[in-house]
Amino acid sequence: MRITLLCLSTFIFLADASQVQAQRLREREQEFMTAPPRVGDPLPSVTVYAANGQPFETSRLRGRYTVLTFGCLTCPPSMWNISGLEAVQRDYGPKGVDFYFIYKSLAHPELAGNYVQPFTLEERLKHAAQAKIQFGTEIPWIVDAMDNRLKRALGDRPNSQFVINPEGTIISKRAWSHPGLVRQELEKLVGPVEKITQVDDLNLKLGQFVEPTASRGVVKQIVRPDMMALTQKPDLQQTEFPFYAKLRAEADAELIQQGTGKLYLGFHIDPFHSAHWNNLTDPLSVHIEGSDQVILEKRNFKADKVAHLSDADPREFLLDIQSWPADQPLRVIVNYHACVDDACHAIQQQYVLHRERSIDGGGARGVGAGYWEKKEFTQRLLANDRNRNGFVEKSEALGLIAPHFESIDRDNDGQLSRDELGAIADWLNHHHQPAPPK
Repeated sequence: MRITLLCLSTFIFLADASQVQAQRLREREQEFMTAPPRVGDPLPSVTVYAANGQPFETSRLRGRYTVLTFGCLTCPPSMWNISGLEAVQRDYGPKGVDFYFIYKSLAHPELAGNYVQPFTLEERLKHAAQAKIQFGTEIPWIVDAMDNRLKRALGDRPNSQFVINPEGTIISKRAWSHPGLVRQELEKLVGPVEKITQVDDLNLKLGQFVEPTASRGVVKQIVRPDMMALTQKPDLQQTEFPFYAKLRAEADAELIQQGTGKLYLGFHIDPFHSAHWNNLTDPLSVHIEGSDQVILEKRNFKADKVAHLSDADPREFLLDIQSWPADQPLRVIVNYHACVDDACHAIQQQYVLHRERSIDGGGARGVGAGYWEKKEFTQRLLANDRNRNGFVEKSEALGLIAPHFESIDRDNDGQLSRDELGAIADWLNHHHQPAPPK
């Protein structure tokens, strides 16, 4: 009985937490819809970049209807909706409608190919080029600047979508991309097409993840608690080498809010540089500089020695912080040995780390496949069941599931059951596995 009561209380707690999360999601979507720029406002004039790296002025998006959709290599809605938008483009591109994907900061670093946040525009351009290959897109990609100025100017959402009229005015916006609604809008604006292109008609030539240049799964990764990315600035002027390994700094809520808690430092090999660790030399080491007001578990530490000659697993650390004043940034100095092709290098690189949440850091989801635990994920989606009938109906669907309600509803009864919702977790986990070990 005691175990049963404990399980019941745990279920109630998870259900309550899921309902709070669902309510917050609805509120955030409403906030986005009412925040500037609003429908009827002009598209903000921002300088970003074409896929070839040349400046691209959003002010040039006039004279035709234009559909803008944000995305990246690790965003689930982006991955799921790109093919549907490609189908709409095949029908309405010939009718004079322009389509663009906008590449921005990663939504979920470390997923779907072990991709990590780029530090330079050149690296982000490589991300966008890989997105074109990996998703088989014909719609061109615009690349946001490293300060994510276009994402900021358009409401700061990971997969938002806008339709712009020929005068450069926003005529529709949504927090999540939705190919079906875009098609409906264009049917009203420029007319229907004789034969609707289906996704299956496209035969998109999908590419593969960027493969690691050494084995993965050699070093056991840290299972870190629920944490948030911190604001960090790599010192690009203090090194002659690219950041082959990139810092991922995260903190728990207590550390961000109160200055005491857990700090995660993970150094992740960037697959776009084709590098790997050189384990024949000293392992990666870290030195943290900061004022005496910062009290942390240790300021000097190093990774364990690895028996394999090389690998591409992250080097991770989880530190206890007793005191970190918000106005006292830390300098993180890392030394490591990395190899690219036949050349190996001893590298020192530095970062300035702030005790504040990064709004562009994205959310990493842990180790290995199974980032979306099926029961928990299903319960979270069922929190949208506002009429409490045990199903998610179409009017209750939000975010990821709304554009694909019909395909998820396998029995065509107009509502999504636990089994149907659980299948979404399977899809996410399948498509977000890291690149296979080499």
